[in-house]
Amino acid sequence: MQFSRPPVMRSLYSLAALPLSFLSGTSFAAAQTVTAPAAPSNLTVKGVGVNSFKMAWKDNSDNETGWEILVAVKGSKQGSKPTRYILLPGANLTSYVLSTINNELPGKDLLFQVRAYNGVAGQEKFSKRTSEVSAKALSPSTFGAPTKLVAKTVDDGQIKLSWKDNSTSENGYSMEYRKKGDKTWSSLGNVKPDSKFNLPSYGFTPTTSYQFRLRAYKGNPVVATAYSNVATTKTKKFQAPTTLSAKAVADGAFTFKWKDNSSAEEGYELMYRTGTGDFTSKGTVAANTESTTPVSGFSLNTTYQFKIRGFRTQDAKRVYTSYTNVVTLKSTTLTKPSAVVATAVDDYSIKVDWKDETTVESGYKVEYRKVGATTFAEGGTAAANAKTLTVGKLVPGTDYEFKIHAYKADFFGNVTATSASVSTQSRTKDGIAGDLTPPIFYGTSFSYTVTPSRLSELATLDVTGVPAGLTYNATNRTISGTISEDVIKTITVAATFNNSPAVTRNIVLRVVRPPAPPVTTAAFTTVNVAAAATQVVSVTGKFADPDTQNAARFETSKGTFDVILYSTATPLTVANFIKYIDASRYDDTFFHRSIDKPQLNLSILQGGGYKYTSATGFAAVTKYAAVNNEPGASNLKGSVAMAKLPSDQNSATSEFFVNMKDVNAENLDNSNGGFTVFGRVPDDGMDVIESIHELPVKGYAVPGLGSSAFTDMPMNAATAPKELETDKLVKITEAYGAPILTYTVTSDNTGIATATVNGTNVTITGVAAGSTNIEVKATDLDGNSITQDIPVTVP
Repeated sequence: MQFSRPPVMRSLYSLAALPLSFLSGTSFAAAQTVTAPAAPSNLTVKGVGVNSFKMAWKDNSDNETGWEILVAVKGSKQGSKPTRYILLPGANLTSYVLSTINNELPGKDLLFQVRAYNGVAGQEKFSKRTSEVSAKALSPSTFGAPTKLVAKTVDDGQIKLSWKDNSTSENGYSMEYRKKGDKTWSSLGNVKPDSKFNLPSYGFTPTTSYQFRLRAYKGNPVVATAYSNVATTKTKKFQAPTTLSAKAVADGAFTFKWKDNSSAEEGYELMYRTGTGDFTSKGTVAANTESTTPVSGFSLNTTYQFKIRGFRTQDAKRVYTSYTNVVTLKSTTLTKPSAVVATAVDDYSIKVDWKDETTVESGYKVEYRKVGATTFAEGGTAAANAKTLTVGKLVPGTDYEFKIHAYKADFFGNVTATSASVSTQSRTKDGIAGDLTPPIFYGTSFSYTVTPSRLSELATLDVTGVPAGLTYNATNRTISGTISEDVIKTITVAATFNNSPAVTRNIVLRVVRPPAPPVTTAAFTTVNVAAAATQVVSVTGKFADPDTQNAARFETSKGTFDVILYSTATPLTVANFIKYIDASRYDDTFFHRSIDKPQLNLSILQGGGYKYTSATGFAAVTKYAAVNNEPGASNLKGSVAMAKLPSDQNSATSEFFVNMKDVNAENLDNSNGGFTVFGRVPDDGMDVIESIHELPVKGYAVPGLGSSAFTDMPMNAATAPKELETDKLVKITEAYGAPILTYTVTSDNTGIATATVNGTNVTITGVAAGSTNIEVKATDLDGNSITQDIPVTVP
């Protein structure tokens, strides 16, 4: 701390003669609009000398630029009302020591007032004055040297001085110091007349002895008393900071607090480390600091240790204190986005915009729900630095609540940190509500009602493209009837609303065959075969299974199951699925996810994404390009659907799942654009699937693949092992095309002819002359069968 000599004050008796330029400045500024500040209050004044007064007041203003001190000597020629003595520039002052230079007023009574002002010189706006306060100057006038000087060490760079004041007429004290042993004294500065006890002095060198002396001064020209006694003391050693604490804030940043025990430091150095390695300097902060703003640049979810030490330059070298205590913590959150706004794009989508407030995120996740609902659904994710995301497949004319948070993920996609969520709301525009890909079965009665979001706002409604077998009733807006062909049909609905743009939507009907027994399609002709001779008859074209066009077979470590594929209803998805089978990419894969969560309407068994062999270890299945979504068939028990990313309805590649409960349809038929059901597992195969789904599950970190995809992995064991055991994986050993029908043959009279079957070929062997029938039995993948005879004559 530096001490300066008080400013020269004018005589109280010459106030009236002072020119305005002295009181208010030497120039006038351009006119400006200012408001008067609030008046100060609680003025107190105490005489501290024959010409010195200590003043204090309460500052009640927040816009003052300075203060006016007003003084009057009771009984003087200028009158008893206080007038301006000095203007003090500077806001927030609450005390002042007024000291005259040449005029002594021993025993005189003076009146004091203070008021605040705002504005430049010459154009000030003044507050009201405080109440007048009377104070008496000390008496008699004395000017003796100070005595009993004491120097007391506070810390490594601060020393406090106190002395006995033997003067009433001084204008202040001049202090001097030197290192013990030096001959020359240096000025420590000047202090006001009221300073005489526990006066702090700063800037001394640690572990050094100092000597001090002082004397009183007054007048112009200045006269001084004799010096006081010499006081000696020694500063403490360079004091270390203590009680370090830290707080984790967002984005890998921390704030720090500590106790500053030194007056000699030039600053503080922050050190950090991870693990048990050496500490590294993060940087320095200025002297007299006991806290920091957030210090960034650290990694999320990493445990750090911190410590701090003080430093100063001594003899051209940097020297340090010892360290504080070590604190250990990690940062686990991100800064949340701000300025989140949701805006309707059309009747099925709403765009969410936000301000990106973090620099370390991996991306953003948006969730949504209908206003009033209890749970949120995933609306999608956006990449790092993104500021917008459109959520689609919403219900027209409906109020939605959205929440968004930033997240940080590791190399394997595992989320390691998130920000707090920020919410907003918006309403979709009016349009056509309801399922636009309703389930429909071949040869089964169908009924569907076209549902505008708000009938009260509907102006016109036009339905076109209704296929044969169905009709549209405009009165009740119902499409009904029966379709008896394997087709994908599109019905167009156009609507206009009073307060929303016109909309056109397509209703897509993907006709799926319900389970049905096989049928005969052509009769066998009579076969003539000589005794001991053979003849081969093909069954091709004689039988058909109306509900099955294609099928796949999976051999697993828990048994074999088939998948009947919906080739007509979902051609893109089935072609993609068969491509993986033909390339053997499902061989050696394992079921990695088995979930049964009734609260989410979700019960599935999932596979097709990852494989394992003892020779190559774990690996993700090599993916083909994603296929477009083909929703329509319902996610009922036994159906097989494609898995996909939460944020992209057209992201299905290799992973598939089997629906384990009918209730899944309430969730999966409508979320993320609907999940494409492309086949079903017959009842016999579901026994195998259910045996896998009933196995215990556990989360594992899979070598090279992380843990995010393996939180519910089924294990072929009575109890899931604590650590992953590869021999307990439920594996698909081989996947290949399955025959739609299988055949058996029986001879009505083996004495005339016998028969065997190999695939689709029946070999008939003549035994003896006569006629008989060979019964051919065709069985489909559901276990349903039909028979047809081959007439046989042995000449």
